[in-house]
Amino acid sequence: MGTELIILFVLLCKHAVADLAIQSFRVPSTKRLWLNKGLHLHSLDHAVLTFLVLLFWVNPWLALGYSLIDYVAHWHIDWAKSNVLWKFGIPREGKGFWRLQTVDQILHYATYMFIVSLM
Repeated sequence: MGTELIILFVLLCKHAVADLAIQSFRVPSTKRLWLNKGLHLHSLDHAVLTFLVLLFWVNPWLALGYSLIDYVAHWHIDWAKSNVLWKFGIPREGKGFWRLQTVDQILHYATYMFIVSLM
């Protein structure tokens, strides 16, 4: 198995930890607000974990740069998703939410593909 594939897998596992496990301890917040504290804390969770994961393969400065990419991407993907939910009044228990959530996750996975391609 190639190194790139291993890195991608570890980043996807990191994503599950930050998006599901860690976020379960956070108070829900209004992520549709661009400067919302909760949105930025959640994005920071992703960036910190990305930094720690990538330290196994790259120097700290590169890991920091890739982590910044993850932070900015996660911030804007989640912000955009929250705004679409709000603008169109999509309920979290409806089919529309899960379809939008699918796009959200694909965009996050694409972020990790982008980071691995830069490496």
